[in-house]
Amino acid sequence: MIKRAIVDIDNTLWHFCDAFYEQLRKLNKNFPTPDRWTNWDLWEGYCSEDDFYAAVNVIHSQQDRDDYLPYPEAQDFLSKLKERGYHITIASHRSPDYKRQTGKWLEKHGLLYDELHLSFNKTLLFDKSIHVVVDDSPHVLEKAAKNCVMATGLLFPWNQACSDNGFRLFSNLNEILGHILDE
Repeated sequence: MIKRAIVDIDNTLWHFCDAFYEQLRKLNKNFPTPDRWTNWDLWEGYCSEDDFYAAVNVIHSQQDRDDYLPYPEAQDFLSKLKERGYHITIASHRSPDYKRQTGKWLEKHGLLYDELHLSFNKTLLFDKSIHVVVDDSPHVLEKAAKNCVMATGLLFPWNQACSDNGFRLFSNLNEILGHILDE
């Protein structure tokens, strides 16, 4: 039986929040720093929801920029999953319009995968064939755990309070890999 992994991109394979913060500061110089992002409506009081999502789209439309680098251990993380027989679906909460830029970024950095899924509801992929979901979103991780899928990700201020909701959070991809391979 093939083991299947769903792996997020933003704040999983690269530190999206730094680039995002720079975009948000263009909207409002008083935007709080990422260490203070503890909820999903963090734009309130700083910009409109439309402006917030437009900032996300700016980054995704430019994903293949040379300065948008993956985490140092991202390539090894995905390679080791492949070596252990995992079918890897890279699934990102982003418009399918950015598939070219996203695919180019993954290829440029040698990030192995079998499928690329861009949509606004990646939880539709969660079924009994999925072995593990690696993401930073508490909503996504909770949905995976409810479907009896191993759920794990990197620890951030926005998911830290939910870490006891059926999933494990770690400080880097190497720790996540160890957790996955120990199961």
